[in-house]
Amino acid sequence: MIANTFLAYIIGVKELGRIVSEPLSEHAGGFTAILVFSAVFYGVFAFFREQVCTVVCPYGRLQGVLMDRNSVIVAYDYKRGEPRGKFSRMETADKGDCIDCLQCVKVCPTGIDIRNGTQLECVNCTACIDACNFMMLKTGKPEGLIRYASENGIAAKQPLRFTPRLKVYTMALLLILGGITFLLVSRHPVSGTIIRTAGMLYQERGKDSISNLYRIKLVNKTAEDLPVKLLLEESAGRIQLIGKSPILLKAGEQGEGTFFIVLPRSAIEKRKSAVHVSLYKGTEQVGALKTTFLGPVK
Repeated sequence: MIANTFLAYIIGVKELGRIVSEPLSEHAGGFTAILVFSAVFYGVFAFFREQVCTVVCPYGRLQGVLMDRNSVIVAYDYKRGEPRGKFSRMETADKGDCIDCLQCVKVCPTGIDIRNGTQLECVNCTACIDACNFMMLKTGKPEGLIRYASENGIAAKQPLRFTPRLKVYTMALLLILGGITFLLVSRHPVSGTIIRTAGMLYQERGKDSISNLYRIKLVNKTAEDLPVKLLLEESAGRIQLIGKSPILLKAGEQGEGTFFIVLPRSAIEKRKSAVHVSLYKGTEQVGALKTTFLGPVK
């Protein structure tokens, strides 16, 4: 299931469905890819396991470079927990809250002891926090022996504070998320470029019209085939497509075409004018592009 899902992310759900449902002889390459993906994922889950985090994944090494003593991490409060000692109903003043039950080590997917400090194998899964809190509740001690904190915060016995640096990071993260959300919401189903044919000047069409020749390349970002029609937003002009109209874009693929933009002389006010081309699927606008129109100087 995991291998097929990952492969569908790369080649698309419809293409994967074709590989699964159509005869094997027609999709020998695709079927081989599914077998390879399945073997790789099985090997990871059955044998490689936590070594993915400790050997392959660069997360820990990158985090080690970016962190300092003020960074918020999954940390053990050694000020409160040390010295360690086995749990006893008889309270002793010379023992810390850590009862040395090793539950934090047993639940760690990479097998580290968080009490030894920050280590590159830590993936911040917080399983040790849950296990430690459970044991603290069982022994009647306050939670938070292992928690999100900074090295300096533990050393100075200070609670986690929303520092100016955290505020800046939070604002930067919100701006990034806002930008990504805006791009996703505002993006058109079809994008592309329009390029005026290089080395060609404008063409005169009789006494009252001027035309330019263009090449358009389009990308269909949807999972369905789209017949795309080109319309000029400038009402005074028109588009003359060379070849079949509309341009058929297959799902997730590219398409291209050649066309003329024809404008009346009266609408041309300077040598280079901006023109806007709208892309329509029926009556629905699926994209918009901008290019320049070259005309005679008045």
